[in-house]
This record gives sequence, C-alpha cells and structure tokens, in this order.
Amino acid sequence: MSNLSVNYLGLALKSPILAASSGLTAQLDRVAEFERAGVGAIVVKSLFEEQIVNEAEFLNSQSHDYPESADYLHHYLRQNSIDRYLKLIEDVKRTVSVPVIASINCFSTGEWTLFAKEIESAGADGLELNIYSLPLNVHKKSDDIEKEYFNVVSKVSKSIGIPVAVKIGSNFTNIPGFVSNLKANGAKGVVMFNRFYSPDIDIKKLRIFPADAFSHPDEYLKELRWMGIVSALVPGIDLSASTGIHNGTVVLKQILAGATTAQMCTALYKKGGDAISNAIADLNLFMDSQGFKNISDFKGRLNYSNIENPEKFERVQFMKSFGSK
Repeated sequence: MSNLSVNYLGLALKSPILAASSGLTAQLDRVAEFERAGVGAIVVKSLFEEQIVNEAEFLNSQSHDYPESADYLHHYLRQNSIDRYLKLIEDVKRTVSVPVIASINCFSTGEWTLFAKEIESAGADGLELNIYSLPLNVHKKSDDIEKEYFNVVSKVSKSIGIPVAVKIGSNFTNIPGFVSNLKANGAKGVVMFNRFYSPDIDIKKLRIFPADAFSHPDEYLKELRWMGIVSALVPGIDLSASTGIHNGTVVLKQILAGATTAQMCTALYKKGGDAISNAIADLNLFMDSQGFKNISDFKGRLNYSNIENPEKFERVQFMKSFGSK
C-alpha cells in the first residue's frame, strides 16, 4: 500500500485530500463521514466578518435613539457569533482525530487578531484566512490593496502559534510575487484559488440572481497553470489546490504540478465521503502503477522548473497551439 501522508503547514496529514470550508464541515456527522473516507484534514465552515459587521451596523441603525442599547446589542451579536464558532471548532475536534483548520472570511485587520487567539485556544490546529474585499474605489492603487492583505496576514501570524494559510483569488497582477510576499509576512501556506459567488442576469424577469455556486470539473485548469508556476518560483510555502477538485485524477494533476494538498467541496456535496474514498483509490492505483512509494516522490515533478519546456505553462503557448489551425 502506498504512503499517502503529507506535511501541510507543519501538520501531519494521512492523505493530501482536505474537506474544504463549507456548510458540510459544520455538520458533525459529515466530518465523521469524511474522516472514515480518508480525509487528511477538515477546514471548518468559515466565520464571516462581513456578516457580523453588516448585522451589527443594522442594529446600530435601528437603535440610534438608544446608543447604550445599540452598543450592547453590537457587542452581544459579535461575541455570540464568535462563541458559536469556537464551540463548533471544539465539537469538530472532539468528533475527528485528523487536524482541524479554522477558517475566517475577512476584509480588514479589525479585531481578527483577537479572534484568532480565541480560535487557537479552542483547539484549532491551523487557520485559513480568506481575505477579500471587492475593489470599488477607482482611486485606490493596487499596491495599497495588496498591502492590506499583507497587513492582515502579518498581524494574525504574529499573534498566534498555529500555522496560517491564506486563500486567495486569481485576480492579482503578479501571483508569484504576491504569494512570495504572503510568505514573507508569515503565511505558511496559500490556497489557490477562491471561487467567488458570481452574479447572473435573468433576461426574462430583468433581475440579477446568483449563478451556480458549484464548481465545474474543468475549472481546475486555471489552478493547474499557477500551481505549476508558483510551486517552482516560490519554494518553501505549502500550496493547496481549490476549485474543480472533483476526483482523484485532478488531485494527482495538482500534486504533479506542485500542490501539497487539494481541497474538495462541490464533490462532497454531490457524492459525500465517496468522493474522498474514490480519490484515495485513484491515488493508490496511480502510485502503485508508477512505482511511487510516497507523495513526495512525484510532488512537483511537472512544475515550471522540472519540465523540459517550461513555456508550456505560459500564456503564449495558446498561440503556438492554435496559430496553425
């Protein structure tokens, strides 16, 4: 039997497959199912800064005549949300023996350093920071936006002893440079990439509605390109593939490109723990057939630095492929 264990963020995982942050990882019966299927770690459903802030601002707007009451409700709401999340972490930790990684969706430095300490105290083995704020200020420079990310990561990383990973979107000008700066500010890992909810238009009812939240199997291709490049250009940081991780074949491709782990979400909604066990079987079959004993034997084997023609990862390759057709 092949050895599927990996080291991610300094954590010993029995497999490279993670259950991504979602509503499923807030359900104790489901996380237990995922552990039985062979998951390496659980990323607990996120605590959302935006939701807490919006609810608190709404309470303030409704209680402007009673500022003391508004302050009390604001504090109660914030603390109640955090306390519920801390209990969720504790419950998940009691339910599974695999590492448990907490998740925070945030867009500012705010009080997250304090929340991160509480999350660590609740028993989380690691913390995944999902930082994003939609850039709407036409006068704001891209450097300033990136500095906000680095500031959050630096403050949180310095405040806690557990490792921090950062989940990022794909819309940065220089992704390898951005990841390198995240590493310099304390990040032990980077998750590529965040899949945002997208608006769609109903042309019959003339309204905006949310597009399908589930990923599609071919969405892994964008991650694959950057996984191969970033793993080569930014050594010393763990990379986790996210979006389009529907089966073991895609997990293998991401590891060959340089990923340490791959996170399943949509596949778990559609197939449950079977998605994990089937992917584990694919990994074992591949490794046995290729003569690999450990994941490290082939991790990054096809990244930007290790292939004969690294330009295959570059955008210009599209023109070379189709220019003669």
